[in-house]
Amino acid sequence: MKHKKLGFWLAPGGHVEENELPHQAAEREFLEETGVKTRAVGFILDAGNDSENLPNPILTNLHWVSKTNYERRTKEARQTQGDQPTEYKKESHWQKGCEQHICCMYIMAPVAGVEFTQDAEETDGIAWYSLEEIATLDTTQDIKSQITYAFSL
Repeated sequence: MKHKKLGFWLAPGGHVEENELPHQAAEREFLEETGVKTRAVGFILDAGNDSENLPNPILTNLHWVSKTNYERRTKEARQTQGDQPTEYKKESHWQKGCEQHICCMYIMAPVAGVEFTQDAEETDGIAWYSLEEIATLDTTQDIKSQITYAFSL
C-alpha cells in the first residue's frame, strides 16, 4: 500500500488492539486495509489442553516514529512535575499515539482470493509486486530488505 501520510509503499499493518494477539492484529489489519482475508503463516504444533502455540513473525523491527516528540514530551513532563524523580505518565501527556513501534512482520496467506480494495482514506495506492519490482519500489531501503527477505522464505 502507498501510505497517504508517509508517501511511500509499505505492507498493511497497524496497532494491536486490547485482548488481541499480534498475529490476529496482522490478520485484522490486512483485511481492513485491503479487503483480503488472510491468515498468518507459521508452523503450528499441537500444544495440548493448557496452552496454544502461535505463529511467529518472520521479522521483528523496532523503530522510532518520532524520537524528537518523545524527548520533548518527557522533558515537558519532568518540568511540570518538578525536579523530583517521577514516573512518566503517557496518558496525561500524550493521548494521540506512540513514538516508537515494535513491528511484528508475518507472511500472510489468503483464505479466499486476492482481489483487493483500496481504502482511499488511508492509502494513495494498493498493488501486488513481484520480487523484481521491489528494487525500484518507492519505499525505504529497510522495507525493501524486509520484503526481499520475505520472498526468500
